[in-house]
Amino acid sequence: MKGRLITAAALFWVAGLSATERLLFDDYYQHPRDDAQYGQGVARGDATLRGLSNFYAPHATGIPNGTFVFAELIAEKWVTEVSDQPISSELLEGVGGYMLVCPVRKELDGRANLTEHEADILEAFVANGGSLIMVANSVSDPDKIGFDFAGMNLIGARFGAQFLPTQTDTISVPIAPDHPVFDDVSDIIFGNGATITIAEKPSVDAVVLMASHREGVEGPVAVLITHGKGKVLMLGDAGTLGNAHAFRGDTDHAEGLRQMMFALLPDGPMPHYVWRLGTSLSVNVREEQVVSGYPELMEVFRLPHPAGAQVFSSAMRQIDLEASGASATAASSKDFVSAVAERSGEFLLEVGEARGGGFAVDWQIGDQAMAAKLMPNGRMREGEMPRDQAGDDWSSVLMNEIIGGPLRSHAQPGERWSASTLARWPQLQLGAVARHEKTAGTFHFVGEANFAGEPCYRVKRVVELDGSDWSLGDLVDAEYATQMESLGLKVQAGGMLTVSEYWISRTTRLPVHTKVSTTATVWWEDPRFPARYVGSHDSKNYENWERTNFVITYGRVLEADFSDRR
Repeated sequence: MKGRLITAAALFWVAGLSATERLLFDDYYQHPRDDAQYGQGVARGDATLRGLSNFYAPHATGIPNGTFVFAELIAEKWVTEVSDQPISSELLEGVGGYMLVCPVRKELDGRANLTEHEADILEAFVANGGSLIMVANSVSDPDKIGFDFAGMNLIGARFGAQFLPTQTDTISVPIAPDHPVFDDVSDIIFGNGATITIAEKPSVDAVVLMASHREGVEGPVAVLITHGKGKVLMLGDAGTLGNAHAFRGDTDHAEGLRQMMFALLPDGPMPHYVWRLGTSLSVNVREEQVVSGYPELMEVFRLPHPAGAQVFSSAMRQIDLEASGASATAASSKDFVSAVAERSGEFLLEVGEARGGGFAVDWQIGDQAMAAKLMPNGRMREGEMPRDQAGDDWSSVLMNEIIGGPLRSHAQPGERWSASTLARWPQLQLGAVARHEKTAGTFHFVGEANFAGEPCYRVKRVVELDGSDWSLGDLVDAEYATQMESLGLKVQAGGMLTVSEYWISRTTRLPVHTKVSTTATVWWEDPRFPARYVGSHDSKNYENWERTNFVITYGRVLEADFSDRR
């Protein structure tokens, strides 16, 4: 669901027991104040008292710019602690991240200005693997604003970036689908903040996370910089982190904040695939689909199956024969039947030049090449429309199923996470083309494993779908959907579980093997067999009804083997 607020509690089941980092949220470089008078961030007094507030404090639940929600959004990986101490090497021992949000100038009664001394300490902290977050606000006149603009820029210059005295107004910043940091985030709200300038030096390794499109105030407003072993996040607006924007369900704001902060974490052992210009992978794919049930009175079994499909009958079990009054004979409509369809294909994946945040690729499907963009995290983007039947039959498999993604750059073995994915619905005619649904999948970095002697990392993806809203017309070939709908069959219950496993080479960081396993069940009622009242009202205060429910089971196994042709 777009813009869903994800809290640490809600994420526990997908986050596993992953390690967390300490994040110190500065409250020293602010106005001295008696915190007892600022419950929930609200000053209990006059305007003078209010002027001493830290409007961005993590405990501030009662004001829009408090970061209470933000601290909970990132709690899967960052444990936020408020710091009332000046910056020192001792303070930063055992700390993963340090956060400065609009520090107050000493000239306006802040405790202290930021100097070269603090810059030295923070530069060393980042170079040794720490994360620094510096957050500013709009700046109309650096000499008249309340926060330590000069001190923040003194520190920022150590990493090749500085805040500019600008004012963007509040804007919604669109995020490109192929952004190298964000995954499946459409837009983020940026408040009335400042832009950022990045030094044009080869030594500055910076990624623009967000940019202002406001006329006359264009430029980066959020920047991620890698420096030594650590990273720096510079953000031009503190209100972007506030409680109010986090609940904007019409945007992907909350998820964008999470991903922005998680990008500061050090890479895990398998942060991304290693695609390179000229990579050529041969991919052999095999698929088997099965549909099972008792075909008597089930029209879905009478629809055609793909050429070469086989039907296997186990005949009715003795208990079912006795219940139906039938006799044990050869395969008949009363037998338990499984229809099985198999197909296979060989394809080429050709990797071209880097483009945007990914790589231009071509899937060679028979005589046609289907262009797409392949992201480092394994997502396929911008897939070209298939031009023939072979493309129609295989494009969804090649685009959505056989390369595992999105990987999580900082994931460690044992971690779980949630990400959007496309799930293939059951296909009760065993056809090549099925409907898909965008849903959340649970990913699990299982750890190291071997496949056919190749040292690999193994990643799992689990998708569960509730099929109670399915229609049987949705689960067959499009040309037979109307026919199925006309029967008036009402789905009573159903669901699907798909487990995908991906083996990725620890040496080349390229895919080695994929296995996708699915089971689904659909229960429905047929209007030809209406519920029937049985029993009597005599001396009873309840009724008995008899219902006839039909059930069918679907299974699918898809496997893909990759070999490097270089």
